[in-house]
Amino acid sequence: MTDNQQPAETDETPPQPGLRFLEMTVYIMGGLLVIMLLVLLGGIAWKVTRGKAPEAPPKASLVEIATPAGATIAGVTLDGNTMAVQVVAGGNHEVVVVDTRKGVVVSRIRLKPETP
Repeated sequence: MTDNQQPAETDETPPQPGLRFLEMTVYIMGGLLVIMLLVLLGGIAWKVTRGKAPEAPPKASLVEIATPAGATIAGVTLDGNTMAVQVVAGGNHEVVVVDTRKGVVVSRIRLKPETP
């Protein structure tokens, strides 16, 4: 035998002190990511299948507009929840503004002819 003999080399090196801790930390964070992804997908599926409760249909209301006898409706204009009714009675013109959501007369505008 010769003095030049060296012990057989192995590929296993002893683990470093903090390496085991880092390895466990990576596994735990990976598991948490998978769990959070599953919870997110479950929440989305639950919201999609649950849906919204149907809204109650609006209650129909009757709005009475007092007009003089013999008056005629010259026109009606609707803009969102506001309705303007043009009333002509004996040469007098009046615009009645109604809030259709609340079912109330908001204002009455009487138009006077200009006298020279």
